[in-house]
Amino acid sequence: MITYRMADARDMENIIDFINMVFSMLRVPHNFETLLPKVYAKEFGIADIHAIAEEDGKIFGCVAMYEFPLRVGDTMLRVGYIGSVSAHPRVRGKGVMAALMQMQLARARERGLDLLALGGQRQRYQYYGFETGGETYLYSIGRSNVRHALADCETDGLAFARMTRADVARALALYDAQCVAGARTEKNFIATLESYHRQAWKVEKNGAFAGYISSTEDSTHLGEIAMADETMILPAIKAWMLEKDIRLLHVNAAPHDVALGNRLAPVCEDCSINANCMIRVLRPESVLRAYMKLKDSIEPLEKGEYVLGWEGLGAYMLSVSEEGICAEKTECEPQAWLTGIQAHRLLFGHNRFGLAKAGCAAPRGWFPLPLYIPEPDSF
Repeated sequence: MITYRMADARDMENIIDFINMVFSMLRVPHNFETLLPKVYAKEFGIADIHAIAEEDGKIFGCVAMYEFPLRVGDTMLRVGYIGSVSAHPRVRGKGVMAALMQMQLARARERGLDLLALGGQRQRYQYYGFETGGETYLYSIGRSNVRHALADCETDGLAFARMTRADVARALALYDAQCVAGARTEKNFIATLESYHRQAWKVEKNGAFAGYISSTEDSTHLGEIAMADETMILPAIKAWMLEKDIRLLHVNAAPHDVALGNRLAPVCEDCSINANCMIRVLRPESVLRAYMKLKDSIEPLEKGEYVLGWEGLGAYMLSVSEEGICAEKTECEPQAWLTGIQAHRLLFGHNRFGLAKAGCAAPRGWFPLPLYIPEPDSF
C-alpha cells in the first residue's frame, strides 16, 4: 500500500537517488546535487520541502516545493516553486503525482504563500490551476551588432573571473538593490546562480568589482547580468563576447529591468518575448497590488477601477487613483466572473489572443502585469 508524507533529513539520499533515476530515464543523465545545488548539494540538503509517496520504505513518487521571499517593489511576497515532480514508471497513471501535488497545494495554503510557480508541460499542470504567465525578454546580439552598434564601447580594463565567496557580499548588494529581489542569501548566492549547470562570474573594471554575470557553460546565454554602473552594461557584454569568442549571445532580461532593456533594444539583432513560467496565484490581493505598483513605476497606469471576479477566491476591487493603487476583496458585483485559468491569462498572459474577453472592462494598459521570476531562482 502506497503512503504519503513529508520527507525529513533521513530521506535526502533516497530522494536524490530516486529523482536522478526518474529524470535520467526520461532525458539525459541527471545529477541533482550539481544540477540544483541550492537544494541538493550536501552543503544545503533541504529535505523537508519534498512530499513523497512510498511503499515498504521505497520511494515511488516525489513533488517538492521550494519556498523563498520575493520583494516586488516595497511588497514582500512568499513564493513556492514546484519542482522535482517525478513518479516511478510502475505507478504512473495511478494518481500518485496528483496526490502529491494536492499535498503541496494544501501545504502552500496552510503556510500562507502568495504565489506558486513551476516549469513544465502546460496542459499537464493546468489540471492543478497553473497557467503560463509573466514575461521574459530574450535579446540576441551577434558579431555584426558588436562590430557596428557597439563600436564605440570601450572595454579596456574589463575582465571576468569565476565568483568566489569573497565576492558574494558585493554581488548580493547589487541583486538586493533591484526592484524585484529577495530570494537569495549570502550562503546560497553562488549556488543559486549556478543552478542548471550555469556559471557565476564576477566582472572587474581595472581590478575592482564592477558586477556579476550568470552564464551557461558554453558562455552563449546570460541568464542574468547586473552592473554597479549601468553605463557599463554594453561594454561588459562586448568584452564578454570578444573574450569568449561568441558569434551569437542571448541575454535574458526582466520586463521591469528598464536599464537593461533600454540599452539592449537599440543594438540587438532580435528580441523575443516568452512566457516566464507557469503560475498559480493563491492570494490575489497581495500579488495584484505588488505587480500593479511595479508596472505603475515603469509606465504610469491610467486612473480607474475594475472589479474582478475570481472563481473559488472571490471578488477583488482593483483601483488606481491619486491616493495610490489598491487591490482588496470586495462585496461589489464583479464586471465578470473568471475561472482561475482565465484570470491568469487576463492578468499575466503576454499573448493577446489568449486573453479573456472580460479584459476589455479594465482600464487600458493595466494588463498584462510584469510578473517575472529570475531564471536562477527557478526550481
